[in-house]
Amino acid sequence: MNRGPSFITECILTKSAPNAGKLLDENRLQETLLLLPTDGGIASRLKNQNKKLRLLTESRSKTAPHRGYRQINKNAKKTLKEYINTSRQAASHARRIASEKNITTRTALYEYLEKHHPDVFKSIPRYDKILPMHEELWVNYVREILNIPPIVPSALKLNINGANALVKLSMADYNGCLLSVAKSRNANVCGMTGIVIWDSQKDFIIIRRGLLVDDVKCIPKKGTVFNFEVPVNDDEALQYTILGDRFKYRSSDRAGRKFKSRRCDDLLYYIER
Repeated sequence: MNRGPSFITECILTKSAPNAGKLLDENRLQETLLLLPTDGGIASRLKNQNKKLRLLTESRSKTAPHRGYRQINKNAKKTLKEYINTSRQAASHARRIASEKNITTRTALYEYLEKHHPDVFKSIPRYDKILPMHEELWVNYVREILNIPPIVPSALKLNINGANALVKLSMADYNGCLLSVAKSRNANVCGMTGIVIWDSQKDFIIIRRGLLVDDVKCIPKKGTVFNFEVPVNDDEALQYTILGDRFKYRSSDRAGRKFKSRRCDDLLYYIER
């Protein structure tokens, strides 16, 4: 099929090139249009057959997924929900007993509950049991992420790239982190401090120390600013801030996510207040 350069320039290259004649003048294209015979689909059929064989070999070497993993995830969510509800009920019941019996100290309340209400005593959340999760696990974990040496005489001698540190912290796991609420649309949660026991998509579930009884709180990420510290030595720490509106992802999803610059019109209320 050969209808000359006019067919190529007027019919084929009109949309892809503004000056199709220039392409021909520079000898970048042939002046004829060649139609070659095909093999009748033999190559594609052979390719599909090879692909099927390749899939079979991969399926043999590929490890099978854990049986019932969906049911396991469902049971984990159910267990977490039961733990939160049970802990809240036990803490509320313990406060009621302390008010009725005029108990003003934690030790006396625990002794009374252990003797007269063992079920409530076992269900009360314990901040001291979660504290090693922060001090021994999470602190060492985040120090390793930021490449902080075991012994640092002064924070001024640290050589940390701020941009790289923020990227690593955005993908880090915050289960065990000691968070404090710096600012929130919900004034009732401002000033709360606790250890994260679950980092969900929309909330930080923390356990905080109380005067008589420790309790579990669900702090929504939306409209909330969180602060946390990374200890450098006994006297100094690196301070960071989390904008909850930009952190509404699960820890497993954050691990492979790249945070991009975006508009911050929805964050103006942080500055106005």
